[in-house]
Amino acid sequence: MSSQTSTTSNTGGAKAPRRARGHARVASLLEAAGAEFAEKGYEATTMTAIAARAGASIGSLYQFFPTKEQVAVTLIEQYVIELEAAFGQLSEKVPLLDVSVVAGRLTTLFVAFRTTHPAFVGLVDALDVVLPGATGVRERLRKGIASVLAALAPRLSARDALLRAVVVQHLMKAAVTLSHDASLADHHEAMLEFQRVVQHYLEDVMEAGRGGHAGTAQRGAARKGRSASGNSIVPKKNGKSGIST
Repeated sequence: MSSQTSTTSNTGGAKAPRRARGHARVASLLEAAGAEFAEKGYEATTMTAIAARAGASIGSLYQFFPTKEQVAVTLIEQYVIELEAAFGQLSEKVPLLDVSVVAGRLTTLFVAFRTTHPAFVGLVDALDVVLPGATGVRERLRKGIASVLAALAPRLSARDALLRAVVVQHLMKAAVTLSHDASLADHHEAMLEFQRVVQHYLEDVMEAGRGGHAGTAQRGAARKGRSASGNSIVPKKNGKSGIST
């Protein structure tokens, strides 16, 4: 299994419709497939069930998609293109937005997308097991996130943008987990708090883009020093540093 294969290369077995009627039929089949995958998972979903849900004959489904794998890969490609477009649109707007707004949009992007595309995560997980290309999907999403970070911190190197995009991607996934935490009494307040966490990280990205790597390293060293000593610095009082033990 090649970890560098993009989902684009796996859609070759699917027959592209040539007429408007064919496009509408394929859209209906993919919508039905998404619903089936979301409800039953990849393994339990059958081509027969997809066709039945779409109100189409099994022959019509096989005409456009020879295998269930092709249905899944085509659907994922559609999802990834939508996410890439969302990151592209955000990166274009970043120069005009406050960092708090950018943090809010990144925090909620995956949450909103998974709500409207419930089959997405299950299909990406299925790629790890039965289909090639899972790494390709993740790499494409990280590049989209990196484009947002590059717009936020133009002087950030491409390498650093991609590295930090991995962190942001995991923060976005954590936001999804938080949004579904049934133990929370106030999801909205929790999401706002998490947004502040993302904002602080984005501010660090901006600092790094301004050449502030040394300052960041020094702050990290200071935090380690305080942890080792068991002391924490508190604001000065009457001109003296207050240190609580």
